[in-house]
This record gives sequence, C-alpha cells and structure tokens, in this order.
Amino acid sequence: MIANPIYRAIFWITAVLALGGNSFVFIATAHGLWNVDRNTNVFINTSIFLLNLCCSDFLMGIYLLAVIVQATQFSGLYCLFDKKWRSSSLCSGLGALAVVSSEASALTMTAMTTYRLVSAFKPFTIRSVGFLRVLLAEFFCWIFAVVLATVPLLKVTSEYYTTDVWFPNNIFGNDFVSRENMSLLAQRITGVEPESWNDAKKTIKQTFPRNPIKGEFGYYGETSVCMPRLFATTSEFAWEFSTFLITINFLMFIYMVIAYVLIYKQCNRIKGFRSNDISSKMQKRISRLILTDFCCWIPICVMGYLSIGGIKMPPDAYVLSACLLLPINSALNPLINSKALEDQLVRAKKWLMEKLSILRASTNRSSDLSVRYNARADEEGDRVIEIRE
Repeated sequence: MIANPIYRAIFWITAVLALGGNSFVFIATAHGLWNVDRNTNVFINTSIFLLNLCCSDFLMGIYLLAVIVQATQFSGLYCLFDKKWRSSSLCSGLGALAVVSSEASALTMTAMTTYRLVSAFKPFTIRSVGFLRVLLAEFFCWIFAVVLATVPLLKVTSEYYTTDVWFPNNIFGNDFVSRENMSLLAQRITGVEPESWNDAKKTIKQTFPRNPIKGEFGYYGETSVCMPRLFATTSEFAWEFSTFLITINFLMFIYMVIAYVLIYKQCNRIKGFRSNDISSKMQKRISRLILTDFCCWIPICVMGYLSIGGIKMPPDAYVLSACLLLPINSALNPLINSKALEDQLVRAKKWLMEKLSILRASTNRSSDLSVRYNARADEEGDRVIEIRE
C-alpha cells in the first residue's frame, strides 16, 4: 500500500503533528475565549477563525492516521486486498475527508486573510463586525468544502467519476475492467448503446447474475492512499473537476500573497511602526504564511496543470502529495497562526538553553577541578623527588 519506508515515516510524523498541534491550539484558543478582559470583537472573531482552522486541519490528521494504520495492517499482503480497498466506502470516505480538510482550511485562511486586510485598512470598521458574521462566513466555507468533497460520492454522479470496475469474469481475462469496455459489453448484449452508465450496469447485472460488479473505482480510488484524482489528463474522466479544484486553490494562494503584501505595506505606513521590532516580527510571520501555502499548493497545482497538458504523473506523486504536500499547512498552521503554541515552544527552548548552560558550567567546573588536582599531584611528586635526592 505504501512500499517506501520513508513515506510511511512521513505519514506517521505529519499525522502526529497535525493531531497534536491542532488539539493543543484548539484547547488554548477555546480557553482564551473565557478570558473576559480580552473578549473584544476582534479577539472573538480571530478565535473563531482559529478554532475552525484547527478543526479542518485536525481532519487531515485523522485522514493521515487512518491511511497509515490501514497500510500497516496490509503490510506485505496489500496485493491481495488492492481492489477491495480502493473500491471500498472507507477509502472513498477518507478521500472525501482529505478534500474537506484541505478546502475548509484554505477557505478559512482566505477568510482570515480578508479579515486581517480589512483590519489593516479600516481598523475602526472591523471592530463593529460581530461574531455572527464570522460564523456565517465559516458556515459557507464548510458547506462549500463538504459539497466539493461529497459530489464524487453521489450515485447520480458515478457516470462522470467512475473510471474502472471490479468485475470477475471470463470475458476480458482480467477482473479490472475499464468503464468503456463495460459499456461496450452492454451494447453488444442489447445491440443498443446504453443511455447511461447505470443502464449499462443494469444490463450486465441481468446478463451475468452470478458475476456481479463487486466495486467501482471512482474519484478517490485512483491510488492506494485514496487521494482525489488531481493529476488527470484531458483524456481521463473528471479532469474538469480536478482542474476546477486546482484552480480554486491556486487563485486563493495568489489572493493571500497579494493581501499580505498589502497588509505589510499598510502597517509600515503607521507612524513609529519602524521604530521597534514589530515590523520584523510581522515580516517573518507573513513570510512563513506565504511559504507554507506555497509549499502546500503550488507543487500540486504545477503537477495538475502539467497533467492537463498531457504529461502523466508517476504514482508516487499522489503518495508524496498525501503524506507531505497537503499536510504541510495542517501540521504548521498551529505554529504560525496561534501565539499559544509559539509561546510554549519559546518557553521550552528557554528551559532547554538553561539546562544546557548549567550542564556546560558543571562540565567546566569539573574540568577545572581536574586540572587543579593534577597540578597539585605534580607539585607533591616534585617534592618527593627533592626529598629523596
């Protein structure tokens, strides 16, 4: 299922980071909402964005953990369960979960960026924005993400997304049959071209009652890690939907880059802003935000557009996207967007440096004592030699 041990290790690492980091930030952010002194509109709205971001990124951790656990169970025997796994409802559900997570996270970050952009240019206006508007925006973000993820799972859309079927037979010499061949088989049986994919399946089911279609390989059954078919060529099914997904995320990335550049420039215009280190801190934070978004989506977008151009991506591209590219934001968003986790890491670093300094001082003291002892022993040895002489 995941043959490369490096990929398996990355799956475990990113799953732990996504689950652990987002759980900590969610609890810390929810706890902060109970602080009455800080409960202004801006703080509440920012906290709502962070809570939703943690939830979406936590879902990615669940996807990663479920896939790597399943890979561990199939270790050494996956070839026996490949068709059953990729055509299963669990695989499709995990693929949909990954899309919900990535799209909800990207949409939430876009909404958060818009909120920060308005805050930078109209700070007094943003204070009047109530939390109900933010909740409504997040509601639409989640609805849109869920719709995008579940559309390929609907029976009415199976004709568009299904590429192959698991059909035990003595006709094709292989039980992994393309949808085109199944439609041709139905046409030869009836002498009429089937009007739809459901009609073709119905014809084959009636003709071969002892050999039913055991499963269909849909939008999430392309690979063993149940990734959506993002790298589809124009000759493959559902390439338009894949292009739509990739383009949406590419446009959101471009929007966030432009917005954060405008935010930084606007903040630099504030009188006295350059007189302290706030500018430097903001520049670093914005750079990290843009860099993580770039590493997450730009490689995927490039590979997607190359596929549309006719270049076939290797199977490892899906595994790499699933274990490293897509989860980058999920693993690093808690550190970048929340000060709570950053403060804990600073404290941990400070504690570690103090312990190292104490250990270093203790080592130096022991070394000094050893030198003094050796010098004293040498002096006593010289005295003994003089007495003997």
